[in-house]
This record gives sequence, C-alpha cells and structure tokens, in this order.
Amino acid sequence: MLNLYITRHGETQWNTEKRLQGWLNSPLTEKGTLQGQLLNKAVKMYNISKIYSSPSERALKTARAARGKLDIEIELMDELKEMNMGDWEGRTLEEIRKKEPENFENYWTRPQLFIKNSGEDFFELVSRTRRAVEKILEENDEGDILIVTHGVTLKSLLSHFTEEDFFTFWTRPVLEQASISMVEVDKEHHGIIRLYGDTRHMR
Repeated sequence: MLNLYITRHGETQWNTEKRLQGWLNSPLTEKGTLQGQLLNKAVKMYNISKIYSSPSERALKTARAARGKLDIEIELMDELKEMNMGDWEGRTLEEIRKKEPENFENYWTRPQLFIKNSGEDFFELVSRTRRAVEKILEENDEGDILIVTHGVTLKSLLSHFTEEDFFTFWTRPVLEQASISMVEVDKEHHGIIRLYGDTRHMR
C-alpha cells in the first residue's frame, strides 16, 4: 500500500497581505517557518521515507523544515508548482476583484469559466497535476510519501482520487497551510482520501 501525505507550504508574507503568488515567491513568515517545523512531527508520526516538493522557495523551505535532521530525500517536481496566475501574481484580491469582477468571480465559484491571461487555466493545471500523480505512482509502489505543494495545486492533486471532477471538488473547504491530507493508494492505483486538512501534528 502507498500512502501519500499531501501538504501546503507554510504561511508567507503575501498570504497575510492577501496577494496571489502563483509562480512568484514571497518569504515565509515567522508563523510559516514554525508550521514547517511542526510538519516534522507529521514526518516522524507517519514514517515518511521520501518527500516530493514544488521547487518554489516557500514550498522547498517548508519541505526542508519538515525533513529536519532526518536522512530523507527531497525530489523537486515542476508539476507541483502553484497555478500560474500570470498578470494576477503579486496583486491583492481586492485589486483583482475591482479590475476584473466577472473573471474574479469565475475563479472562485465557476472555475471552468475562468479565462487565463498570461498564466494557466484550470484545465491546464489539472492536466499538469495528473502528470505529477502518474510520475509519483510510477516511482513508488508502496511506502509513505510526503508531497509539499500549494493551495490550488493541492486540491487538483486530491481531485484525481475522487469520483468528482475537479470543478466539483474545488468547492470543498480551503485547506489550512501545513495541514495533512492523506490518500491511500492500492496496487491498481485506486486512491481513497483518508484525511482532509488534518492538523493533529500542529497541536
């Protein structure tokens, strides 16, 4: 049996300012750094043997904090990067809402209608995360794996293991930073979500 433990990077400065990050980066806050350190408890609790991480600085720093002093390989995967938000990156939610109210509403409530600018749309994101899932499953038949990624990407990854399509799954609650969602995957690569946004390791 293969267990995938999927988490979101720690809090960043732009998170606190309600700015979209996408492929741009913002430094972890003091809270975000602590969240990464608390993930080390989850790594020990679940006997994690390997970590896959987005190469974005905020995710990689979280992955390294989660590993701590343990001898665990961290493999970087571009497919785990956040959704490329193009011209929206670095702008606040309020700025975007005022300039593009309809597309902003589509992003949050009707993602299939969202029109990309110079970035990605949700269809491209779902395709990219499917490649990530396939690669991880090809490389691992069993064991306990940690995946460090981003908020939108995380939901897309999880949606591959449900009977819902992504656009339905998108309406589920936002996952807290450094929370753990776990997918149990059998030999036929059928997955079941066993945890969704679990925070036991942060108490």
